[in-house]
Amino acid sequence: MTVNYGKIGDRFFLVGLILICIFLPTSKYMLSVSQFYLLALWMLLGLDMRSINKMFPEKPFFSRLFSRVIVSFAGIWNIIKTRFTAFLHNKVAVIMVSMFLLHIFGLIYTSDFQYAFKDIRIKLPLLLFPIILSSMKPIGRKQFDLVVWLFTASLFFVTILGAIKFIQRDFIDVRELSVFVSHIRVCLCIVFVIFVLAYYLVRRNYIPILKILITALILWFLWYIYIIESFISIILIIALCTALVINCIFKCKNNILRVSALVFLLSSFAMASFYVYKIVKDYYSPEKIVVEDFDTHTKLGNPYIFDTINYGIEDGRYLGLYLSQDEMIKAWNQLGSRKINYEGDDTYWSLVRYLTSKDLRKDADGVSQLTTSDIRNIENGIDNYNYIENPGIKCRIMKILVALETYQATHNANGSSVFQRVEYIKASLNLIKKHPVFGIGTGDLNNAFADYYEETNSNLLPEYRLRSHNQYLAITIAFGLLGLLFFLFTLLYPYCSDKRYRNYFYSVFLLIMILSMFTEDTIESQIGVTIFAFFNSFLVFTSPYSQDDPEEMESLSRECK
Repeated sequence: MTVNYGKIGDRFFLVGLILICIFLPTSKYMLSVSQFYLLALWMLLGLDMRSINKMFPEKPFFSRLFSRVIVSFAGIWNIIKTRFTAFLHNKVAVIMVSMFLLHIFGLIYTSDFQYAFKDIRIKLPLLLFPIILSSMKPIGRKQFDLVVWLFTASLFFVTILGAIKFIQRDFIDVRELSVFVSHIRVCLCIVFVIFVLAYYLVRRNYIPILKILITALILWFLWYIYIIESFISIILIIALCTALVINCIFKCKNNILRVSALVFLLSSFAMASFYVYKIVKDYYSPEKIVVEDFDTHTKLGNPYIFDTINYGIEDGRYLGLYLSQDEMIKAWNQLGSRKINYEGDDTYWSLVRYLTSKDLRKDADGVSQLTTSDIRNIENGIDNYNYIENPGIKCRIMKILVALETYQATHNANGSSVFQRVEYIKASLNLIKKHPVFGIGTGDLNNAFADYYEETNSNLLPEYRLRSHNQYLAITIAFGLLGLLFFLFTLLYPYCSDKRYRNYFYSVFLLIMILSMFTEDTIESQIGVTIFAFFNSFLVFTSPYSQDDPEEMESLSRECK
């Protein structure tokens, strides 16, 4: 039994879906408001107030008003009961909700209920969206396209603001180019939209101007991912493209197309590998130097130091060439507000590395050539001119190589999110060893990690003493190996049931989520859990593509042949 809510109700429901998509990358507060709006629609759509108003025409005003209120509440209760019954009869929806119930189960043996209830509140979308969307009517293809296009527009708006900050160089870290919410969550959404737009480009008979627009949007989003140095997004794009090409190789009967796809795949891997190899090789391969050709003194008459051993190499340059320490420090202290107190402090190294990246000598003359922006960058701890002026994947790899050298020499991971994750993994595995079967409960993760860092005298600074940054490890710590198996079941069952693996949109989205959970605790934040819970339910229950259209599948089959 379903509740009919007519065309007007359809429009209200569509507005709710659109609001969720618009505010996902732009506003946490309005995203919460939009979820309450959808919940209100779930309880109210289908209530026929006109019929209720006509039921008591003869009674006095107050008696009539009271009767209407009573009947209205009865009608709302009937709607809720009917829709909740529809949810309970949907096995996939119930299994989706059991991911939330796993966290409720973890309350049994938690000790920090204050944090546990906060965690439960954050994860409410895991409960609400499967219940709401599984018991509402699916939308049509035009409505689906409208939701996707407005979601794309919202992401485009966010990237425009980021591009403005990039052009103005109004940032210290490229992550600041995501203005409203975490750059990681925004990039996950962008990767999903890129592959949806690619589908539209190939499968839809759009007019040429619209196809040009879609192509431009895809290129724009790829550029944004590049400048924001989202390594996980690049990996996701490569993984998704690989999966699509492999799918084409196995499904297509046209041998020429299969061979072409295989050649494309292997060529892409070769080019990507060569690109990374060349960056690493160039990083560690400075030009040969001839000491006899070097100037021995600065313009002020002070001798240069040429140290190719202790100062190391960065981006294909020796950091210790043309170095006049005292002269450089004196010139900087007259210029910058963040003084260098001694040779080797953080500002000293930032200055040396920054001057090297600009191919300037480490003396008074080199310091004098720094612009106001350069000085501000160095004072903000930016070690390389290219980190601000030329961000991208090359810079990201360079940062990893710098951090690798530091980590190998000192085991200090404070300067790198990559090697901080190494420390988080070590901590996670040790915590799992202590409680391998059932874990430590829903609310005890923060205390467990804090205790571990204290017990091991971790050299991580307090602001970097975080949790797993890996969803699978976080689940295992909280609920043990049994909880991890149950989590994986709730994650994969909807995809495997009713041949949903044939649904392109859902396949792309789920693969993005599964892979992102290896480097991020995706469902531990409000935006992350809402992205997962909303699209996981929307693409299964509400989207018209809950299963692939047989006509489109037949058309694709004919093309492959």
